[in-house]
Amino acid sequence: MAERQYRDQDYLEKLGKHVKALREARGWSQEYFSNLCDIEIRQLGRIERAETNSTISILKKIADKLKISVSELLDF
Repeated sequence: MAERQYRDQDYLEKLGKHVKALREARGWSQEYFSNLCDIEIRQLGRIERAETNSTISILKKIADKLKISVSELLDF
């Protein structure tokens, strides 16, 4: 499958790295964190690899489980 490129690809890559760093800082696996957030593990992987442009609802779930605000999640 060809890699999708978004207009905001650079931002999505930074966001994905940020999400991954926050998850790993807590010692959480992708599987554990995706279950905690109630999202598919494939979806979390796509976010971390910048292969998707997530909805605000998904980002809110992620921020809530990290116990940070959405603005903190998006401010890197």
